[in-house]
Amino acid sequence: MSDPADHADEARTNPRLRLPAMYTLLRVRPVGHQRYRWTGHIYDISESGMRFELDTPLPAGSEVEVRGMLPGSQQVTFHASGKIVRLHDPEEVGPTRMGMTFTRFNHDIDRKRLNIYLNEAARRAA
Repeated sequence: MSDPADHADEARTNPRLRLPAMYTLLRVRPVGHQRYRWTGHIYDISESGMRFELDTPLPAGSEVEVRGMLPGSQQVTFHASGKIVRLHDPEEVGPTRMGMTFTRFNHDIDRKRLNIYLNEAARRAA
């Protein structure tokens, strides 16, 4: 059975970078909360959003804040806010994969770090 995220989404304008999930770390909290409540892994990411998994499924439409750590020779972190737009196979037992769109980054440097990371990955792949 193929994953819907593996197919091109006509609404998607930014290419996604697949990541080795076991080497990523994601912390998630509801918007406005002080403490991160959930920990998960990132599966793919772009300038506009990402696909990730958590043990707790969050309903589509949930607004969240995330802190992500991306794999590589240097630790790359970013902080962003966004909205959950879909759940992948929510009926399966175990962690749930979700997709979110970024609505804002906490600081300009967070967006820049992510863009540099994505651009360097694209250059290595070329």
